[in-house]
Amino acid sequence: MKIYTHGLAVETESGGDAGLRLIATSELPVYAGFSMTLVDLERRSLNERIVRLGEVGRAHVAADYLEEKDLRYVLLACAYHLERVATYYRDVTQRFESLHPAGTAREGNTSDPRVYYEIDAFFGTARRWYEQLRRLLWKHYGMGTRPRSIDGVLKSSQIALPARYRSTLKASWREHGIRVGAYRDCLMHNDPLNDGNTTCWVERWGERWGMTVRLPSNPEAKSRACFDFASGPDALDYCHELLCHLTDLAEATVALPIILAHLDSPRL
Repeated sequence: MKIYTHGLAVETESGGDAGLRLIATSELPVYAGFSMTLVDLERRSLNERIVRLGEVGRAHVAADYLEEKDLRYVLLACAYHLERVATYYRDVTQRFESLHPAGTAREGNTSDPRVYYEIDAFFGTARRWYEQLRRLLWKHYGMGTRPRSIDGVLKSSQIALPARYRSTLKASWREHGIRVGAYRDCLMHNDPLNDGNTTCWVERWGERWGMTVRLPSNPEAKSRACFDFASGPDALDYCHELLCHLTDLAEATVALPIILAHLDSPRL
C-alpha cells in the first residue's frame, strides 16, 4: 500500500499516482510501532531517520540525555499524528472509490472530524517541538537563565551557536515556526481552523479520488469570519512538508560539534 498526497492510495506502482507526492508506504520497514512508514521528499524513511536521532548506542546515564531523547520523542509524536491524518485521508478516498466508481461522479464531500482532531494535534506537537529544541540548544550552547521561548533564544546574546546553524535556525523559525505557531495559537486561544464544519472535499485526480482539507492561509486573522480557505494549503501536504523540514533541522542539530561529542562520549 502507498498513500500519496490527497490520500490517493494504490496497492502497487502500476495503480498510478496521478503525479502526486508519496507520503507513506507499507513497503519499507516500519519503526516505532507505526502501521505504515512515512517517507521524506526523496522517498527515504522518515520513521527510521527520526528513530536514529541522537543515538548513544552504549551504556550511559539516562539523565545526561533527556533533552536529546525528548527531541526525538516529540518528533515521533508529530510523525504519529501525520500518519493518522494520512490514513484518514486514505479511508475517505477508498470509501469514495467503492461508492462512486469512475464516471459516476466528479466531486463530493463528507464529514470526518477525526481528520481535524489529528491535524489539531499535529500543530500543537510541532510547535512544542521548537520549544524542545530550545531546551536542547541551551543545554549545550547557552549561558545563564534559559529564555522562555525559541524566539528568545534566537534574540539572546547568551548562546554561542555556530554561525551557519544559527542562520539555518533563524530561517526555519521565520519560514516555518512562526506559521505553525500561528495555527497552534489560533486553536488554543481563538477559533478552530475550519469554517464551522469538519468537511472533507473529494474530487477526481486522474482516474482516482483524492481528498483536500483546506487550512486557512491567514491563521493570524484569528477568526473564522476572516479566514481565507480558498488560497490555503491542503492539511496533509502542509503537515508532511513541515515534518520533513523538522527532521532535517533535527539532524542538523544533533550533528552540531558539542552535541555530537556529547552523544559520542557518554559519562558513566
